[in-house]
Amino acid sequence: MKIYDAVFAAALLLGLNDLCAELENGDLKSLDVREVLSEETSGELDILLRCCNLVLGQLASSDFPLTAKETVRAQGGEINYSDFKHKVKDVVCVTKSGKKISFTEFHDSVAVSADGELKVTYTFSPEKYNLYDDSPYAADKPSALLVSYGIAREYCIISGMAPDAAMWDGRFVAAAAEEARGKRREKRIKPRRWI
Repeated sequence: MKIYDAVFAAALLLGLNDLCAELENGDLKSLDVREVLSEETSGELDILLRCCNLVLGQLASSDFPLTAKETVRAQGGEINYSDFKHKVKDVVCVTKSGKKISFTEFHDSVAVSADGELKVTYTFSPEKYNLYDDSPYAADKPSALLVSYGIAREYCIISGMAPDAAMWDGRFVAAAAEEARGKRREKRIKPRRWI
């Protein structure tokens, strides 16, 4: 999923027709979007992007955790969180030569029971994304539609539209539950016999 897909879908859901028309008008990837958009639509886009980043953070903290696995070097029984590619939320597993080793998490590092090359599996928080960035999720879950429901909810909350925010929240929660549950088994109906 591209961030653009979710933001554009949310703009459509919210009826922000001027913003949609300006986003569809030409290839903005090579340009600074704020130079091309009008002042009003640029402000709306900023709000939608902030809402998108907020929703991605909420999803990563609940049903769709972001995980990474990295090989890092431990010295003195410690690995600093700054040694990782992403901002670490929780360490899930540490292995050395394929065997799990014990670890203890601290606010700025993780203490491990071995030194040398270690494989660390951890969850992380998403960073701040711009309009043409890729989503931090490799697969199609969460979908652009699910994220757009969350963006619409947050936009309505910011704009003081409580009834609309409640409607989008209901759709967001239902879609998140459905996608988190995964694909259901298909129900097959036996073909009908004619004599």
